[in-house]
Amino acid sequence: MNNPLFVEVKESISKWINGNDDKLKNDNISVEILIDEKDCLRVELNFGEVLAEIFVEEPDFAPYRYVNFQAVGIVNDVPELLHFWYDEDGMSIREIIENLDKAINFVLEYRQV
Repeated sequence: MNNPLFVEVKESISKWINGNDDKLKNDNISVEILIDEKDCLRVELNFGEVLAEIFVEEPDFAPYRYVNFQAVGIVNDVPELLHFWYDEDGMSIREIIENLDKAINFVLEYRQV
């Protein structure tokens, strides 16, 4: 697999994560790169009471092209999907990064409620 667009998307998200390291730390978000291999990037974002994951891969079958963001929190003692976002065919890298920024901001706002 590993087509050139996938490689570019994966590298861009890695750079975005590394470039936002200070901002994430300032917002008390811990970042752990669980997998960083040729065909997969998996990043856990710990917001304290909310856990989020960014998954970048070339799936065989999935509702996304390469990027999957999911955030889960505890609501009334039950785990609940708070936010999710998937990229889709035709999205530019800029659009992907903008949507990841929006997803992070959504969780930050949720956390403040």
